[in-house]
Formats: sequence, C-alpha cells, structure tokens
Amino acid sequence: MAQILINPRGVFQREVNPIAPRPESLDNKVLGLVENSKDNADIFLDAVRQRIQKSWNIKEVIQISKSISGTPAPYTDAFFDKCDIVVNAFGD
Repeated sequence: MAQILINPRGVFQREVNPIAPRPESLDNKVLGLVENSKDNADIFLDAVRQRIQKSWNIKEVIQISKSISGTPAPYTDAFFDKCDIVVNAFGD
C-alpha cells in the first residue's frame, strides 16, 4: 500500500516494501559478493567474507566486480539463481 505525504513542495509518494526474508542460518549457503570498483570496496568485501566464513560453514563464495563504479554490475540470472545471500559493497 502506498503512503502519501503532502508538503509545501509537492506530493511525495513511496511504496511500502518490507526487507527480504533473512535465513535463520548461513550454513551451507552460497554467498554472492558484488564489488563496485571504488577504493577499498575490495578490502571491505574481503573482511565481510572472512567474518562470515569464520561464523558459518559457507558452501561457496561467488564474487563479481564492476569494471567502472558508475556502470551497472554484471548481474546475471545465473548469479541470482545460485546465490542464497548477496553483499553489495561500495567504498571510498
């Protein structure tokens, strides 16, 4: 259901979208990592991967990278079909 906020600058409308369901455990899940090529994004993602793998038995890690930060990520249906969870990182 949409909510409407009326203010002096006009009408703002936003859709109510709940967050995606979260798995109870990350054990035996496939982790997808998306790096956007900004400074330190790869360092951040590596730290996230290490932390997740330290706490859970991750089945596989799949990482994709953008060639230039201002372009769309090279997502594919196969990437989304295979990944159970995805972390998208951006740096600077």
